[in-house]
Amino acid sequence: MAEQPAPEVQSVVHTEEAPATYGVARSGAEAPAPPRSRSRRRDGCRRGHRGPGAPGAHARGYWLPRSQRARPTHFVAIQLKSREIQRCVEQLQQWFVAQNKLFERCLVPIRRMHTALLLTSFEDSRLHEARQAYAEAAKSIREFLGGEALQLKVEGVGCFGGRVVFARVRTEPPELLEAMHHLLSRTFLRHGFPVLDDTGQAWLRPGEEPRQFRGHSSFLKVSKAISHSRSKEERESFKALHVSDEDLAPFRSTHLGSQLCSDIELLAMLGSAQDGYYPRLRVEKLPGEVLPEMEVVGDDDPRAALESAWSGEPQDSMSPEDSPPEESRQASPATSRTARRNTTLALEVWQVVAQVQVLTIEDLLMLAAVAQDGLQVVQAVVCKVKVMLFSEAGRSSLCFEGSCLDWDRVRTVPSAKALQIRDVEEFLAQPASEQLAADVGFVENSQQLIFGKTLEGLQSGLREALPFAFGKVEIHVGAVRNISIPIPAVLETICAAQPEIIGLEGLGLGDLPSWVQSLQKLNSARVLVHAWTNRDVDSATHFQPLLEALSSSSELKGLDFQNLACTFHDFPAERLPRGCIAFGTIVLQKDMKGLSARGSMDFHDFVGLFPRFPPQVSIVRASLGTKGHWSVSAQAMAEVFRAKFPGLQVLQLELSLQHSKDSNDVPFIDLSRALIQLGVKVEVTKIRCRAAQYEFLRAAMKYGGALVNEEEDEGDETVYPFSHPRFDWSKVVSPG
Repeated sequence: MAEQPAPEVQSVVHTEEAPATYGVARSGAEAPAPPRSRSRRRDGCRRGHRGPGAPGAHARGYWLPRSQRARPTHFVAIQLKSREIQRCVEQLQQWFVAQNKLFERCLVPIRRMHTALLLTSFEDSRLHEARQAYAEAAKSIREFLGGEALQLKVEGVGCFGGRVVFARVRTEPPELLEAMHHLLSRTFLRHGFPVLDDTGQAWLRPGEEPRQFRGHSSFLKVSKAISHSRSKEERESFKALHVSDEDLAPFRSTHLGSQLCSDIELLAMLGSAQDGYYPRLRVEKLPGEVLPEMEVVGDDDPRAALESAWSGEPQDSMSPEDSPPEESRQASPATSRTARRNTTLALEVWQVVAQVQVLTIEDLLMLAAVAQDGLQVVQAVVCKVKVMLFSEAGRSSLCFEGSCLDWDRVRTVPSAKALQIRDVEEFLAQPASEQLAADVGFVENSQQLIFGKTLEGLQSGLREALPFAFGKVEIHVGAVRNISIPIPAVLETICAAQPEIIGLEGLGLGDLPSWVQSLQKLNSARVLVHAWTNRDVDSATHFQPLLEALSSSSELKGLDFQNLACTFHDFPAERLPRGCIAFGTIVLQKDMKGLSARGSMDFHDFVGLFPRFPPQVSIVRASLGTKGHWSVSAQAMAEVFRAKFPGLQVLQLELSLQHSKDSNDVPFIDLSRALIQLGVKVEVTKIRCRAAQYEFLRAAMKYGGALVNEEEDEGDETVYPFSHPRFDWSKVVSPG
């Protein structure tokens, strides 16, 4: 393969996995024995291997010619459902396709990504026995895990023989995955089922111990294309494909994502399930499906009282022996009147103090921690909490930059908690009032668990994430983004919550009908975000049913399409809802380390093929890059934007410069000035470039009259994209 720039990645320190140790079993379960050494002669890899019990099997092994080799028919695997992992692997697939178009026929469908724990073979007549063996092995695995959740980490890329490219999969701690493989192998062998080793070349002999195991997930197979070749010439072309170590060098330590695993599955090799995955024969649950409690304030905070008000019972001002029994407190009207009188008195004191000094939520929680009266004050003052739900990954990862990434998706503090408040200090610094705002991060891989248990279940989890002292405070979900599991249960919860900002990612053609039905129930939605569509959404005309479903919506103000698999050439702009005044994200000449970003258009295509929008659209969001030369003047670019959007009042820009580009190679500064001269307000929400270029661009665009986000000077206005929950719609003036 010719040398090409590799995608920009977030490098992590890569360390070799330590040898597995099984000295101590979890929860008293018998730990698997250490794997045998792999020093045994393996020169039979070019020959076939006969399954156990095959006629004429040799005593030293079951090797057969490849044409006579028994093939696995079933396997046990963990499906890689994380959208973070799927996005990263899809980007790697596109990188290989950019090097050689033939690789497109070698790609493993993203919806079938998995890491196999066991390969076996049996006839349909033994299916019942296989299910029993699998259930027995799953029980042993649960006992071994001892109630602890299983987390997979996908880091690094490897290759088998230059023909199969895979992502490395491991657990934390690393020996868990191998232990699961050993438990499965022993159980299936004990029940008389053959087991293939992790190389796919040798069947284990009866009584033979499973060998060393390394988890992986293949995402590119040249053998797949060879077997489906339509001609001899095509077959020879695929045989010439080869992936070298140099090709994989940029990705050997790349973090591709992580996920918490809730189940393992017994699957059939042939056929397809309704969702495109392998046919499921039996599903067994793993530990870790209980919604975790909210992480309390860190140990570095010395104020135990605040921690108590956050997560524990408050201190009462009276001693336990003096306090009346619980039943008498509930039954006595006099007691209720006394409690109300005490609360009223405490509130009066609080109001007097609040006139002298602004009290924060931290002050109230400290008050609640030291006295029962203080707890009553908190619960009387704080009545509502408006929650913004941010989808989060465990760490930064490889991802496209085809459009603005305006929501931080990386957890600042690594944690396995499914729901936790972001920026605790900022939350506590809020002035005490009737309604508070809270940014709550949710683990993207636990979406079905968090959103699939009705609105009451979601609110219950959110109350656990909020301070304990708030009690049964009313919770309103104001925004939620990056819902990647659009199953009916999740969509029903979203419709019941009625958020003002909502976004889905990973939309495919099969998801669109159910999503269209849900849109008709989202009466309060102000902004809809459609992020990261699947490859089958290859034309913008597929969005017409969505627009028609929104035609009667009176609240909808903005539509933001991000990381599309298609351009806006055929977008049905005439179907845009009448109340929609904001649209994005238009991606022009955007690149990803030399490759075109998803949905990116050349500016000349934008001029000739992009539709003209109705004059109601006054806010437009665009992402401009440096793939190719900007051959038109800034003035011409400004006039084209005005022609495509006659009602344009605000243009929100994201700018990206390759490291090899100079600031003078792009017309961004002059474009900003030309737009401002035409009466268009320019807001720069993001600049991606070298540090020296950033300072120059920021200062130049600010000097020219644009508002630039992420400024260091105090008093500067923060600029948010219109699809961000903190965007101020009250300042927006509708056209006409």
